[in-house]
Amino acid sequence: MSLLSASCGLGRRLATAVLASLTLSAPALAQTLGQGAATTIPWWRLGGALLLCILLAIGGGLALKLRLGGATSAFSRSSRRLQLVESLRLSHQIDICLLRCDDRDFMIAASPSGVTVLASGDGIGPRPAP
Repeated sequence: MSLLSASCGLGRRLATAVLASLTLSAPALAQTLGQGAATTIPWWRLGGALLLCILLAIGGGLALKLRLGGATSAFSRSSRRLQLVESLRLSHQIDICLLRCDDRDFMIAASPSGVTVLASGDGIGPRPAP
């Protein structure tokens, strides 16, 4: 029992000594306002960071282009199989859309509960002039 109480007392003394040394040394390390180092950033560091970010953006764009393998984007002028011919909003939740896929027209109604095909066939929508 005496060994346990002796080790407990030694631990308290050690913790008190460490706490006292940390508390007393804090004012000695403190600086007054205005004694810190200058906060200027060199222009070459700003330019280098900008150049690095630009190079990373270009590299990321090239990696995406290579990864996608020349997939067509929304802005390409090539003809697409699926086209939205016309869209009409009936209410804030329901849209009627006329789609064309491989020279077939589909009229669909889109709502929050799902999509319903209203009509499908060859002569639903207006044909573009050749």
